[in-house]
Amino acid sequence: MQSIVQKVYYADDTLLKKPHFHDCHQIILILKGEAELQVNGKALTAKGGDIMIFSRYENHSVTIRSAEYERYVLHIDPTVINKSSPVYSLLTDRPEGFCNIVNVSKAMHEAVDAFKRILREHQSLESLAEEMEQLAVKQLLITVCRCTPLDLGTVTDETVTDIKRRFEENCGEPFSLNALAKQYSISASSLSHRFREVTGVSVMGHLMSCRIARAKQLLAETDMDIGLIVEKCGFSDNSNFSRTFKARIGVSPTDFRKRYKGE
Repeated sequence: MQSIVQKVYYADDTLLKKPHFHDCHQIILILKGEAELQVNGKALTAKGGDIMIFSRYENHSVTIRSAEYERYVLHIDPTVINKSSPVYSLLTDRPEGFCNIVNVSKAMHEAVDAFKRILREHQSLESLAEEMEQLAVKQLLITVCRCTPLDLGTVTDETVTDIKRRFEENCGEPFSLNALAKQYSISASSLSHRFREVTGVSVMGHLMSCRIARAKQLLAETDMDIGLIVEKCGFSDNSNFSRTFKARIGVSPTDFRKRYKGE
């Protein structure tokens, strides 16, 4: 069984890290201090007792705003999570009213305990450590879900889940809204409504997020020619890819590779 956790750690430093790239979902529990975060151009402030949640699809940065800053940090592998399990929707779905910051003060003991268990099992050589690690991750996610005013983790749609899985596994395919609606025997308008209700984005908007996420991974982790990346990620041509990538990420694909390659 492959570990669901890419990295987990406790830190109390206040040093600003240079720009870096992680192809993962991230959860940060602030124990002490305050931080400002930018998520897709929106500014938010988090403090002790808050959990910050970032999807692999969200552009974000965190700036420390206090003399002390204690936190737990968890990186979750997006390729390993069970996408059919509702609890993991917290990592990817952004329905109306969702906020990347959730205050868990009323369940702080449970959140800290979950992080400690994840740390312990991630470092363990005992049998079934990865199963225990995954249970601790689910405990953490359930704790966060229970602290939100939304019904996160309870609203499911098998069609939406299946389409998301297909996008994530084969983002280079030439999907279209009308073709998908026909395959699932529903109208395009109904599919659009159901998809946005669960995820907070349009069908094709989510597909584009998957394509950009895959492109970022290939740019940062391989020497693959950009022309081949364009093909593998389903873009029509280099110009379209460069224009879309810069609009979403803020830098060109070439500059992104220079900045993050080998991090």
